Amino acid sequence: MPETRTAFGFSRTECDCEECVLNCRYIPGYLIPSDLENIVSHLGYDDLLRFAMENLMASPGATVMADGQVFQIPTLVPQRQSDGACKFLGENNRCSIHAASPFGCAYFDCHQSRCESDRRSIAGLHAIAREWEVGGLYARVWMVLFSAGLIALSPAEAKKRMKASFTNAC
Repeated sequence: MPETRTAFGFSRTECDCEECVLNCRYIPGYLIPSDLENIVSHLGYDDLLRFAMENLMASPGATVMADGQVFQIPTLVPQRQSDGACKFLGENNRCSIHAASPFGCAYFDCHQSRCESDRRSIAGLHAIAREWEVGGLYARVWMVLFSAGLIALSPAEAKKRMKASFTNAC
């Protein structure tokens, strides 16, 4: 039996209910620094930059508040299909990279409490913020994607589109 995947002391979630898959359709989860190597290896790439250009986008990221100041933590996210869904969402609403899916997918589901999802998000965003502070690989990949025009919708705009799709469906 395979070992349960963990990050920052959290265990991976395994939900694929309709509500959780909606996020895959509108707001694909963000990557943390360790996801880069994991996904590159899982997909068999030998060139990280080529992988990033073919599969990722630079997102404005999460809006956070610390010490009374609001700021953005830019994140890497999967590219989108023409309908806006995550590039890796395949037939029958299955993730084509499930075993190596990004932290923002693999460690969250719609059934967690707000407190639990916030705890997990804070851990992931801290790891990303550290990469920005030291000019790490994650930050450098983000800058290359941004410069190439591979820019994702902000999470706020993606959520707005998801809500609008429900309104239009009624």
